[in-house]
Amino acid sequence: MSELKSHTVDEAGLAAFLTALVRARSVNPPGHEGAVAALMAEKLEALGFDVTTVEAAPGRPSVVGRLAGTGNGPALLFNGHMDTQPPGTQWTRDPFAAIVEDGVLYGQGAMDMKAGLTAIVFGVDTLQRARRQLIGDVVVTAVADEVCGGHLGTGYLAAEGLIQADMAVVCEPTGDTVRVAHRGALWLEIEVLGKSAHGGRPWLGVNAVSKAARIVAALEDELMPSMQDRTHALLPAPTINIGSLHGGTKTNLVADQAVIEIDRRMVPGEDADAAEAEIFDLCERLRAADPDDWSFTIKRLMHVTPGEIDPEAAIVKACQAAHQTVTGENAVIGSTAGFEDAHFLLDIGIPTAMYGPYRRTEKNEDPHFTNSGMADEAVHLGDVARAARIYAQLMIDTLGEAK
Repeated sequence: MSELKSHTVDEAGLAAFLTALVRARSVNPPGHEGAVAALMAEKLEALGFDVTTVEAAPGRPSVVGRLAGTGNGPALLFNGHMDTQPPGTQWTRDPFAAIVEDGVLYGQGAMDMKAGLTAIVFGVDTLQRARRQLIGDVVVTAVADEVCGGHLGTGYLAAEGLIQADMAVVCEPTGDTVRVAHRGALWLEIEVLGKSAHGGRPWLGVNAVSKAARIVAALEDELMPSMQDRTHALLPAPTINIGSLHGGTKTNLVADQAVIEIDRRMVPGEDADAAEAEIFDLCERLRAADPDDWSFTIKRLMHVTPGEIDPEAAIVKACQAAHQTVTGENAVIGSTAGFEDAHFLLDIGIPTAMYGPYRRTEKNEDPHFTNSGMADEAVHLGDVARAARIYAQLMIDTLGEAK
């Protein structure tokens, strides 16, 4: 195993590139990842990649790059998403200014996951500056839409046969952890229909908001506790989050319509159809037991399959070994409570681990924590440079080095 310890990353170039990525807004929804895609394509082309940009929908590009090795070697894929969560209202800095303070870059998407995209390209850059040539191919996919399920990004590339690799790393922020599992998600909209009436004579109507509130209470107080025995060795149990509840049109009218939006998280082994049926049955039980005349419908908004890989898989072990080589520390096996694009790659037979720039501290001991989606999202530039070196080492270890 050829070590890369003596070579340093172009940290000034790395900081400048991450700054440019953060300043290129790509909040999803609506996405519009074009500016980030252009930066990624330009950088990959400068590194010698054969680059293609494809759109699953207008304004939703993904970038596919392939850097050929000397031949007859495997292909290692690095996958990262270009879209970000929307910024909240509690930021103390401009979320798109990419402000650096004490070596920490603050910005929307700085950690999740423009840091990962930056580490990928500067991992390759580090190898090239060190004049190290690989036998196998490096493949990079910078994708749209992961925040909203990935179907217009990695999902589209996988379905269209545009991803060809023997192993993969999804470069999400994982800390000193190699993730081998992620939960799935099922987003549902429940529409409740009642009967309108004047607010002074509510007995003449059927209040859809009240019926929706009963559904919410049953989901939280009955269904979610009943799911806690569906355990997984590494993942939290299934959960239900009520993302929104709204209805009615006027204070003095009985609401004849209400809408609930639900985020149901699934562990490996759970099925989206069964999870949806479970929620339908709960709603139907409430409706059937109620003397009032009301109805409901359920619409599926999005679903993501849970994903997992054997912790003993070669790509997992390779990530741990590269981490150990560069840092002298062990990378533990872990998971994420969220969803990621890894399942798309696993589903087409590509062994996939999840590993990317971020270090846990005593302030965030939750094994599933990152500051993604939080006010003042940030990443330490040193962590990004460290990840670039680890990715470079991983390329040498898995793809082989030409002599």
